[in-house]
Amino acid sequence: MKLRKTLISLGISAATATGLSLLKVNKDLVVGSTAVVVGAGLMIALKDKIELNKKARDYEYFFNRAQDKFELADYEEAILDYNKALELSPTEICLVYSMRGNAKRNSGDFEGAISDQNKALDFDPLYADGYFNRGIAKFKKGDFDDAIEDYSQVIKINPKDSDAFFNRGHVKKEMGEMKGACEDWRKAAELGDDDAAKFFRENCE
Repeated sequence: MKLRKTLISLGISAATATGLSLLKVNKDLVVGSTAVVVGAGLMIALKDKIELNKKARDYEYFFNRAQDKFELADYEEAILDYNKALELSPTEICLVYSMRGNAKRNSGDFEGAISDQNKALDFDPLYADGYFNRGIAKFKKGDFDDAIEDYSQVIKINPKDSDAFFNRGHVKKEMGEMKGACEDWRKAAELGDDDAAKFFRENCE
């Protein structure tokens, strides 16, 4: 079973700043005289920019720390940092939910993992990694039919996703459907997956 390699780090970028500019922020500026009114708009804009930049830095700090903890298999601590990142209203909310779901899956909380992938997909029904990662959780939970549906959805979104073909083949093998498994591994091999080619040679020829 292949896992998605989504251990990325975020840096403050123009794209992040642009996305964060869409977030609602509190404006607590008090204007005490008409002399200040002229510059009030500029002051508010500057204060908003500072708040947004701080929010971006705080979000990235907790998200990146969560990624580091995930890589070290410290899943419980990673989940706490993903929670904090989510509180800071990230624009990459699908990614955070999906990664938190992966941490829950790796700690044995399959229901929680599926719930988080569902939340990611609620924000973006075409988020392929959400289906992919949910498929892994469903497989580990023993819901093979549902796992196949998720991998099929990934393939529908991206017909060249060799990992989805490989994993779907693995699920079919566990269900005793070797013909379907071999078809998926052959397709994955055609897309350049060496592991799939090896599985095909060992199980299908």
